[in-house]
Amino acid sequence: MEPRRWLPYRNLQSRHLSLALATARVIAWIGILLIAAGVAYGITAAVSHSAPVTLALGMVINLIGMGLTALLASGALAALVGIEEALRLRNA
Repeated sequence: MEPRRWLPYRNLQSRHLSLALATARVIAWIGILLIAAGVAYGITAAVSHSAPVTLALGMVINLIGMGLTALLASGALAALVGIEEALRLRNA
């Protein structure tokens, strides 16, 4: 399998903001992992009944919320890179 296939924003390229694009990709992966961790913790807490329900629900909502916030920040950075690239191509 091709490793580039797993990159977030794989169709986006930048000449001047490559660091911002790399940061957006890393933040996107962190967001995806946080959402997956929240779902996994929720399933584990529901099956095992080891943690109190309110504590488990709070943790799940917190993890998923942080993941969505990371994806939002990543999308904003990727949008800036896309705007820069579109302006660069238009002026070239």
